Amino acid sequence: MHVAVLFLLLAIFLQPGCSGSPTAPLDMTAVDPGQDHGEIAAYYRHEAVASRQQAEELTHRAVVYERLFGPESEWVTGTRLLAQFYEEAAREEEQLAKRHLKLLGGAQAPSPPMCDRCR
Repeated sequence: MHVAVLFLLLAIFLQPGCSGSPTAPLDMTAVDPGQDHGEIAAYYRHEAVASRQQAEELTHRAVVYERLFGPESEWVTGTRLLAQFYEEAAREEEQLAKRHLKLLGGAQAPSPPMCDRCR
């Protein structure tokens, strides 16, 4: 019993990010210079990449559904609408990234981090 409690306490206190120096969370909607706009832009670019990948996967899935259920199937229509939603989300996220880069004053966009599936 004591070993289990000790293990639980060690797991809680040794978690990454619990170093005792708290960092302020980023305000993703802030336009003040106190925010790390480069980091915010990188976040939005990463999200745009992930949204585009999701749209691409759904587009491929719609082709499969069309073969299985026919072109007029609700599966096909719904999947295509969902792919369109993700593509629009990617465009919005790219615009947000550009907006934060302008606030940063940088002309060079940071490269988006790779998503987990791409590694």
